[in-house]
Amino acid sequence: MPTYNLSDTTSVQTYANATNAILKINSVTVAKSEVHFPAFLTDFSQNFDATWNTEEVFGRMDPIATYQGTKRTMSLGFDVPAGSLEGAKDNLKRCEKLISMVYPVYKRNILSRPPLVRITFANLINAGNANGLLGWISGLSWKPNLEMGMFTTGEELYPKVISISFSFNILHEKTLSQESLGKFPFGG
Repeated sequence: MPTYNLSDTTSVQTYANATNAILKINSVTVAKSEVHFPAFLTDFSQNFDATWNTEEVFGRMDPIATYQGTKRTMSLGFDVPAGSLEGAKDNLKRCEKLISMVYPVYKRNILSRPPLVRITFANLINAGNANGLLGWISGLSWKPNLEMGMFTTGEELYPKVISISFSFNILHEKTLSQESLGKFPFGG
C-alpha cells in the first residue's frame, strides 16, 4: 500500500480516493443536497435487533414466541483531516451541510418532509446499488481534534482534524429473507 503525505488537501483527497475512503451522504429531503467526506473510520458497528412478542401460557415451560421484525442500526465515527487552510474551510462547509441533514423541511411552519438520507462508504455501507442505505441520522456529534491544532486567519479558526460520529437508523426498502440475502450486508 502506498504511503501518502497528508500535508496538503490534494494529498488527503488522493489518499481517500485511492483507498475508497469517501463517505457519501445524500439528502432525500432536499433535492441535490449531498456531502462527501474523505473519511478515516474511527468507529464502525452494526446492530441487527430481532424483536419477538412472547406470551407465557399455563402448562408450558417456554413462552410462545411470535417474530415481529428486525431493526438494523449502525454507529459510525470518522475523522476528517485537512492538509491546508482551504481544506479546513471546505471541511467546515461539509460539516454544516451534514448537520443540516438532521433537520426536517417545514412549509408554513408545518413539517413537510422528514430528514431522511442515503449513505454509502465503500463496500461496508451500501444497499447493493449506487443509491446507498436509506434511513435517518440520530445522535450526531461534531468535535474538533484540539490536539491536532487549528489553521487561523485573523479571528477565525479552522480545525485541522474534525471528529464526527452518529447513529444511523436504517429503513429496509425490500423484504429480507435468509434465502435471499446473498452478500448482505456488505456486497449488496
